[in-house]
Amino acid sequence: MIVTSLRLPKAVMDQVRERAKDRGVKPTALIREWVEAALAREDAVVPISVIMAAVGEYQHRRASWQRRRIFVA
Repeated sequence: MIVTSLRLPKAVMDQVRERAKDRGVKPTALIREWVEAALAREDAVVPISVIMAAVGEYQHRRASWQRRRIFVA
């Protein structure tokens, strides 16, 4: 397995923690289960919150990369 980082709004992560607690698993195990289940469905719909989180992460990384590029140049 690989390790990855994921940025989620606090309210979303609080819900993940609560659901994981209810099921007796760790939040990361529950998230992994959800991702695997979504990938297994061919007609999986991606929630807009996931798309918006990905856009935010892309913007953050791009801005960080551009700042580093200015200092290197």
